[in-house]
Amino acid sequence: MPPKPVRIAQISDLHIKSPGSLAYGRVDTATALERCVSALNEFKPQPDLVVISGDLADTPTAAEYEHLKRLMATLRLPFAGIPGNHDSRELMRAAFPSAAYAFSSGPLNQRVEVGGLDLVLLDTSVPGKPHGELDAPTMQWLDATLATAPDRSALVFLHHPPFKTGIWHMDRQNLLNAGELAPIVRRHPRVQLIAAGHVHRATLTMFAGVPTTICPA
Repeated sequence: MPPKPVRIAQISDLHIKSPGSLAYGRVDTATALERCVSALNEFKPQPDLVVISGDLADTPTAAEYEHLKRLMATLRLPFAGIPGNHDSRELMRAAFPSAAYAFSSGPLNQRVEVGGLDLVLLDTSVPGKPHGELDAPTMQWLDATLATAPDRSALVFLHHPPFKTGIWHMDRQNLLNAGELAPIVRRHPRVQLIAAGHVHRATLTMFAGVPTTICPA
């Protein structure tokens, strides 16, 4: 009997503000997320997991994460998130304390098993900076995690894309040390996809021999 299909939904760059506030003074991100959650709940067949690839909050503040949690409470699917450059590691860890974080402090990396698939969520955020980087402990953890089950397919999620899009003001703040990520990906052929956010535009390319995407906001 063939293995049961695993379905993963990715959403990104929610930029949730405190109740009553608009992102950039004009975008009602809360209403957009409400519509998104409603659509996810209606998917048939249903996804097994929703991955939120960064910028869950906007400023960020504790009030924004509380508002986010209220908005996500109606989602009938499990979800996992990683921070983006608009997020706070500390506030996000406090808001979602039960997540399977790899480290007790610092980067909010996670490994999530869904059926026969491993999801590897990487924290590329640099506190106080718009660009992304993967620090040495994260690189070591990624390499070791991918080595643990070479026969299982893996998807890698991160906020900052590891490639240039041609959008100048965004390419200055992508994953700046993507060159250090590439050899790890090549060393582990079980990586089937790398999925990012940050740029707010749908994009598909190849990175280190692997299909690599950007999820729009």
